[in-house]
Amino acid sequence: MAGKGPYGYARRHRAIELVCIAGAIAQFCYLGLRLAQGVTTWAGALMIAAALAGGYFAADFISGLAHWTGDTLGDEHTLLIGAHFIAPFRFHHVDPKDITRHGFIETNGNNCIVCVLVLAHVVVLMPRAPGFFFYYGALMLSTALWMFGTNQFHKWAHADRVAPVVRRLQVMGVILSPERHNIHHKVPHDTHYCITSGVLNPLLARIRFFRFMEHMIGLVRPAWLNLDERKRFAQQKT
Repeated sequence: MAGKGPYGYARRHRAIELVCIAGAIAQFCYLGLRLAQGVTTWAGALMIAAALAGGYFAADFISGLAHWTGDTLGDEHTLLIGAHFIAPFRFHHVDPKDITRHGFIETNGNNCIVCVLVLAHVVVLMPRAPGFFFYYGALMLSTALWMFGTNQFHKWAHADRVAPVVRRLQVMGVILSPERHNIHHKVPHDTHYCITSGVLNPLLARIRFFRFMEHMIGLVRPAWLNLDERKRFAQQKT
């Protein structure tokens, strides 16, 4: 498959991705129907709207945290997540256009694995009547939906051409734009990690959230930190 990079793309992993893409779509449809059936008042509709908005910001934050993890912790040999999670992030800095050569399944499959796992408890426990867990389910559904699209938005941010509607959403700031994401790709790639919409990047950079995370991990488990790539890029810049 074109664009799979030196980290490989096993057929077994692709099969898992296919199953999870189908599973995630089924979960989205089921939970969306349950939400629609449960909203009977304007107050309930407003609560759902607030939960859906919360999911948008939560997904952006989670995308940044995951991106930072892939860039900063462990390496391609790390158990369970090295080959299919960390390695693609590291290679992406070497060849940013590689993601544009991935098909739909390879682009979105890993995120769907996460979505299926995250939404499993919501599917089982979602109540029929509005209440705390009902609105929690709306929050989780929204978060998962935006997570589902995150790698696609990331791919579009690197694409030479996108559909007019996609470009419009980028310009409006609804999804990640090339202009926002290019900041991350300036060496040494140590800021603006959020790749769903990137709307939280300025705030997280201002409060130095990820530097704080690195400091804390350095105090507790310094062996987890892998900053060799960042140092190498920084040296090249100077």
